[in-house]
Amino acid sequence: MKVAPTLFFLALFITTLVYQFPVTSVIDVGSGRDAPFVQGFSFRENLPQGTDARWSNGHAEIHFVGVGAQDGMLQLRYAAPRPQNSAQVKIFANAVELASPAPSNDFQTQAFPIGRDSIGVAGDLNIALNSDTFTQPPDSRALGLLVESAQFQANGAPVIPSPRALCYFPAFVVLAFFIARAWSGHERVAMLVAVAVVMLGAVSLFFARVEMAYFLAPLFWVTLLLCAGAYGFVITLRRLTNALPAPALSARTVRFIFFAMLYAFALRMLFAVTPGYIVDTQDYIVWSYKTVTYGLGSMYSAVNGLWISDQSPGLNYILHLMGLLYRGIFAPDFLYPAVAGDPALRGITNNPALLADPIQRTLLRLPQLFADVITGALIFVTARKYVTERLAWLAAGAFWFNPAVLWNGAYWGQTDALHALLILICFLLLVFTPRVGLAFFILGIAAFTKPQAMIFGPLLLLAVYKTSLRTGRNGTEFRDSPFARIARAIFFGALGSALMLLPVVLTGGAQGLLAYFGDTVGHHPILSANAHNLWWFWFQGNIDVPDTRAVFPDAPLSFRAFSIILFGIAYLVTLVKAWRAPLESYFVLGAFLAFAFFMLPTEIHENYGYALLPLLAVALTRDKNLIAFFVLLSATMTLNYSLHDPNLYERFGLSAPDAQWATARWLNALANLIVFGAWAVYLFLSNSFVISSGARNLRMRKDSSLRSE
Repeated sequence: MKVAPTLFFLALFITTLVYQFPVTSVIDVGSGRDAPFVQGFSFRENLPQGTDARWSNGHAEIHFVGVGAQDGMLQLRYAAPRPQNSAQVKIFANAVELASPAPSNDFQTQAFPIGRDSIGVAGDLNIALNSDTFTQPPDSRALGLLVESAQFQANGAPVIPSPRALCYFPAFVVLAFFIARAWSGHERVAMLVAVAVVMLGAVSLFFARVEMAYFLAPLFWVTLLLCAGAYGFVITLRRLTNALPAPALSARTVRFIFFAMLYAFALRMLFAVTPGYIVDTQDYIVWSYKTVTYGLGSMYSAVNGLWISDQSPGLNYILHLMGLLYRGIFAPDFLYPAVAGDPALRGITNNPALLADPIQRTLLRLPQLFADVITGALIFVTARKYVTERLAWLAAGAFWFNPAVLWNGAYWGQTDALHALLILICFLLLVFTPRVGLAFFILGIAAFTKPQAMIFGPLLLLAVYKTSLRTGRNGTEFRDSPFARIARAIFFGALGSALMLLPVVLTGGAQGLLAYFGDTVGHHPILSANAHNLWWFWFQGNIDVPDTRAVFPDAPLSFRAFSIILFGIAYLVTLVKAWRAPLESYFVLGAFLAFAFFMLPTEIHENYGYALLPLLAVALTRDKNLIAFFVLLSATMTLNYSLHDPNLYERFGLSAPDAQWATARWLNALANLIVFGAWAVYLFLSNSFVISSGARNLRMRKDSSLRSE
């Protein structure tokens, strides 16, 4: 434990030493890298000479964070053009007005001496630019100063380092030491890592002092939060291992799990920086900006041309949280449609997804990427109950590196991963633990993250009924009150749902929320919203037929009603099968229901079958015959995505993809139909779930005794 204080004081000394060397800190206004350090400016603009700049709005600020208390020279390059009269400009450094020459219509560089007393022990230099404004129709903005750059040239020693750097850099070094020791298991390795972090930090403070000083605080707190989350996740994995029961997780295996999760996450980040599925990405950016700017109550209302969300509250909360994080760390202004879009794009597009800061787009995807890698880890631990560690790695890898999974979340930026994770957790809790209330509380949350979660409700309620079977100490079997357990499940499910609705209601969005509920069914009133299912096959891709149309002339049933009946029949047959099946078979039954929901109802999108993948990945470790279905469905799901990917249309030069890829889409729908039929025959006509009465009772007694421990 003596190593940590030594590293702390080493980092403290190095930080103080580096600050004594004079550096020039430059904020290139309009470059896109300036967003964390400017406020009160408009979007980036190209200048005729090939540089870029921003217009201030009359009161703008530029923040040199963490430069330290020292003497230096501030240089500002700006123009103050006016159609009439001269501009009125006042410049302040930490609230002290600076003497400045008369502003010019053309760009000029003005220099101001800054004393250490002006900066103070806080170590930050905040420049305020106050000016009159004018308008230049048809541009409605209030225009003040056109600022190109600002720089602070330090004089060097003696310098009082920024308290921000003195506090967070040594703390981060110590945190890096503990992380490295936990991962490697060796103190010497951890010391080497910590020393490397010290050297890297010193170099960063020298070459990018403002950026390093600014991002140290969020870097430390995010890392600490991730460490706490990782520690809690390890505890969860060990508890799940005990509940299954499965072979205990060794420290080596836990490290490998985190290395695999890190690799899977890094792979996703390669795709996450792209615009993704443009239509949906622009929606997420708009809704994130709207709720951050106007509050959660604006979620289901149109505000200043920002359109209404058509997604569940849970998704909007995630977008809101990521928007707050983006505004708090990366762009205090959070201008719409973002502050760092390439100025060259403004003349050719108004799509927020293309104009947005790539950091903003990536932040919106991070929760889904984390959900993906956590899901894979849960699959690994659950698989260890049934197969060897090597095969468990294959099961987890089949999900982590599944092309359909990568396409959905990392590349397209879709939001199914979190919903799928919550559903998997519900199944794990009900099958392997007695935590009925917690399982349905999570199901209630999942239902208002993605409405599709509700399809699992009846199956999971049946699981609750079956878990009421208990074995006493004398070996006799008895039942808890099954209806009391079901009532508890429904109560906690409603509680989870209420928790998801409460923030919107409390912020004045109740009326819009009711309108959203009324629009959930019928929002896309066509036979298929790009899902290659029964309706795509039947109508050979001509799926724009309204699903409210009668199945045949004068028929009492619409396509929508008929499709719901078909799904209801499939569900009823599944429940009959589930009645006789052991609880551990509910993973495959849940996966089949998810696929039936994709195949049979109308208005289904191409990503609605996503939740079947983690459930089926768990199920195939009990029944290796299911591997074929997992592989085939992964392939057809990937094809479904790719055959409706606008980016691929452009890459292949398709002028009419609906016609040019019509045959491929129809064949993929046929493949899905064949897989659905084969899976139904395998599940319901085979004896894969039929076990003898004695074996079934033995399994139930074993499960019950484990739950009672």
